[in-house]
Order: sequence, then C-alpha cells, then structure tokens
Amino acid sequence: MKNSISFYILTLCSVMWLVSCTGETETFLVETPELNLKAEGPLFEGANTATASWEFKLNELIGPELEETTAIKNVKISKVEFVLKDAEELPELEKMVFEITSKNTSMTRIGLYEGEIKSGSPFQLSLAAKQENLASALEDGKITFVGDFDLKDEEFWEDLNFSLKIVFELEVKK
Repeated sequence: MKNSISFYILTLCSVMWLVSCTGETETFLVETPELNLKAEGPLFEGANTATASWEFKLNELIGPELEETTAIKNVKISKVEFVLKDAEELPELEKMVFEITSKNTSMTRIGLYEGEIKSGSPFQLSLAAKQENLASALEDGKITFVGDFDLKDEEFWEDLNFSLKIVFELEVKK
C-alpha cells in the first residue's frame, strides 16, 4: 500500500512537470523572397546541380517582439515552387531532387519533382514526410538550396536559372 501511494505521487509529479515544460506554441509561415537557383554551364546529359543561398536574421522572420523568449520547436517546409526562366534556347529537362544544407547541418532531402520541366510553368515538389535538421538550419542564418535535375540533351553551354520560392512553417515556443 505504501509503495502504491509513493508510485501515484511520483507519477502525478512527473505528469505535472511534463505539462509545465510543454508551454504555449505559436505557428508562423515564413516565405523566402524570390531566389535565383542557378546551374552554371556547361551542363551535360544526366544529373546537374543548381544552387541558391538565402541569408536572413531569424528574429526578423518571426518578429522582434518574440526574439528574447523564443525557442524554435519544429520547422517544416510546406511549399516549394520553381519556375524555369526563359532563355533563347533551352534544353529538355526532367525531374528534380531538392535538398537544403547550412553551415552546421548536413544535406537534407526536402522533396522531388518527377516530370518534364518547362520554362515559364511553375512546378511544385512532392515534399518529404520526414524533414530533419530544419530548425538548426534556420538558426544558422544562411541556407543553401540545391536542386539536382536531369538534362536530357547531350550538352548545354549556357547557364540555367530557376526562380524559387519556399514557405517554411515554424512552430515556436513562447
């Protein structure tokens, strides 16, 4: 009997401690400015890489009123949209694997587009269900976006440019 009372008291204290630690959270949507994802030529048949970097101050993204007491609890990307920019002659492109990295985080796969990529037409990725290390990437203040796409032509000697917009969903603890 004495052991069961101690067990219930310990359980009650543990639950109260867990509830007090969860705290109140708030969700913010943060959209990048339009970025230029660039693949520098010459490009050859098969996989090629385009990159873009985004530098920012985290407190400016979520608002200065939260900067002192805010801790990022969870981050996910809810939308990634690309548009292949027009040029005089463009090669045939298909599918893209999209990843991000930053100074203190390893390369993380975010999504995939399967299909033909045409200029002027926006296309959205199928996003990965599991997106890791995004909170630490945001805390670094600079993120590099990497798009690996397939060139169907034998070669292309010019640069390729994509416009890129990303929407992050940040859950912050107050």
